[in-house]
Amino acid sequence: MILLCMFTPFLGSLMSGFFGRYMGVNSSKWMVCLSMFVSVVSTYMLFMDVMFNEMEYTYNMMNWLNVEYLVVDWSFTIDKLSVSMLVPVVTVSFLVHLYSVSYMSHDPHQQRFFSYLSMFTFAMMVLVTGDNYLILFVGWEFIGVASYLLISFWFTRFNAVKSGLSALLMNRFGDALLVLGLSYLVTVTGSVNYNTVFALGSYLDVNMITVMLMCFLVASMAKSAQLGLHSWLLLAMEGPTPVSSLLHAACLVIAGVFLLMRSSPLLEYTPIVLLLILWLGGLSTLISGLMAMVSNDIKKMMALSTMSQVGMMMMAMGVSCYNLALFHLMCHSFFKALLFMSAGSVMHSMMSEYQDIRMYGGFRQFMPLAYTCMFMASLSLMAMPGLTGFYSKDMMIESMYGEYTFSGFIMYWFALMSATCTSLYSMRLMYYTFLNNPNSPKYIYINLKENDMVLITPMMILTILSMFGGYLLRDIYLGMGSPFNELFMHPNNLSLMETEFSLPSMLKVLPLMTGLGGGLILLLMYEFNYSLFLVYNNKNLSKLYSFFNQKIMFDQLLNNLILRSGLNMGWLLNVHMDRGMLQLFGPLGLWKLSTFISSKLNKLVFLNIGFILEIMVLSWLLIVFKVSLLKYITLLIMFIIL
Repeated sequence: MILLCMFTPFLGSLMSGFFGRYMGVNSSKWMVCLSMFVSVVSTYMLFMDVMFNEMEYTYNMMNWLNVEYLVVDWSFTIDKLSVSMLVPVVTVSFLVHLYSVSYMSHDPHQQRFFSYLSMFTFAMMVLVTGDNYLILFVGWEFIGVASYLLISFWFTRFNAVKSGLSALLMNRFGDALLVLGLSYLVTVTGSVNYNTVFALGSYLDVNMITVMLMCFLVASMAKSAQLGLHSWLLLAMEGPTPVSSLLHAACLVIAGVFLLMRSSPLLEYTPIVLLLILWLGGLSTLISGLMAMVSNDIKKMMALSTMSQVGMMMMAMGVSCYNLALFHLMCHSFFKALLFMSAGSVMHSMMSEYQDIRMYGGFRQFMPLAYTCMFMASLSLMAMPGLTGFYSKDMMIESMYGEYTFSGFIMYWFALMSATCTSLYSMRLMYYTFLNNPNSPKYIYINLKENDMVLITPMMILTILSMFGGYLLRDIYLGMGSPFNELFMHPNNLSLMETEFSLPSMLKVLPLMTGLGGGLILLLMYEFNYSLFLVYNNKNLSKLYSFFNQKIMFDQLLNNLILRSGLNMGWLLNVHMDRGMLQLFGPLGLWKLSTFISSKLNKLVFLNIGFILEIMVLSWLLIVFKVSLLKYITLLIMFIIL
């Protein structure tokens, strides 16, 4: 069952990539979809077996490395954490494959696209199910390569190539830190197997664990696009919409969150790293929410929303609520995939495929089904009661205060402001796209219509999951008597009881009040008093708007202060070190010295009178002034050179 779950996407990728031109377009893409469906069915069977029958499986394929005390196997494990991650990965991936059948139907390279998409899914499954950190690292690298291939899929577009390279190189920085962390882990523990490393966690020095997990944290920042290493996330929107949906909902972005959740038995012994994760998540979720409020690109708004929600997951892990982070990861994957698919449906229906929401308006009458799907996804993202996002997001905000620490108190208000921003930009997106006055040319509306059922069906399935998924899964991950205890929490860090029973009712209701009230006020102001939003009439508001619209000037800071100074330093090192000192004291200098000495010896051998007189004068100086032999040799060499 494990092999059937994992390797059917890999088989589909190989078949579509190598034999797609012989099989034909339709046979190739439907065969890949069938392989993903088999993986979905087997994953659900494993989920039922692991969650309800308390079973765990480990499949050891073969030995990989055996170097002294370091033994690494090609082995995969199916435990509660890995199977919980597999459910959103394979579900969203299968629906994205189905969605792509219609969305990419006019592309001339469909076999290559489906091969990349299936390989992306397989790499994520390897990362999730690996039984040791080295298998996780293999999957980690493969999803980076697959994301580069998918983002730059339309390689004839210059921006797509630049975006793919940006994502690849930014992730290389995190990968280098992950390699350092794994190297230090092997040095300290002598193993990369989860069971061995976690068993030693309580016996290791805190400083050692802190160094390792700081490296892991930087790697997670790069992969999960947290503040400081997030610039690639917006550029990744150059890829096709199905790629954006899979990348932001179920693959790549959540890989960094999984790495920290898997390392929870080590993370619980490093309060410094936990505090860093908490503050990093808080700043990321708030700043990305503010940037999304003033963004005008429909896909970039959703990308910033992803960054905000992943920041929420980081905050939950910072207060040791790993089950909350995992539950929100599952819920978020459903409604975020639905948001991207709905946006793709709107863009696909327009002839020009605009992404600027200011060019939309009045689409509700032409696309009622897409409007319903996006509206339900937005309400779930806003954590409206009864929907999937409500059960995980509200609990995460409350857990900040339930920690009863100074940082937790500050992060509660950060999370509350972020949730309010989420409501504001979600309602702004809905208003500009579906409720506003028409702003596009007439021919756009003449040809505007719903897409075919192949594209609509995945959206309808995700709409149902966005409505009822959280309610169905909440007791498994958040229930007081739930057997879900896969993620280790130190007894000193438990705060679930305080969060559930000791918080004032006002603090529990406040996120709902600010979110719902902010969204309604925004709608009323858009409809009846829009002049308040003319920010360019106010100098201070204009500067604030430009600051967040330009993504807090982070790209300018990164390019001018870091990248260009690094390039200048590289140029100086190349001129003065690589092609300067190292050449002078290296091969070039040795060649010149050996050539010069050989020419002098050649003169001596063939009785060059001038050179013989030079040696006689130096010998006379040696005798008269009683110069030592070492000084004589030094003078001789200097005389030869001169």
